[in-house]
Amino acid sequence: MPDLLDTPPRARLDEPSGPRPAPRRGRNRGRPLLMNRAELLERIRALAQQPDGLFRVHHLDTGLYARARRQFGSWAAAVRAAGIDYGTAVESARRRSLENRRARRAANP
Repeated sequence: MPDLLDTPPRARLDEPSGPRPAPRRGRNRGRPLLMNRAELLERIRALAQQPDGLFRVHHLDTGLYARARRQFGSWAAAVRAAGIDYGTAVESARRRSLENRRARRAANP
């Protein structure tokens, strides 16, 4: 009769077989960062210097907009982190939007 101490224990059904992977440190879940925070903030600053500013960024540069929201939680937080007054940026975008609407209405009475 074999000695019970010499036989290897049976694997439990709820545990995966094989060696466990070593724990990972740092950012390990989700999509990999395609752009770090510094690059992202620099691109937002560069866009803010353009004549169109941050107007319609969510339509014109969807990747940048999505990354900023992922990394900072919201577009507003990303713009503030870039050192830009978000209230002024929104005011400018609203003004431009109204101007565009008025111009379309005047062109198509």
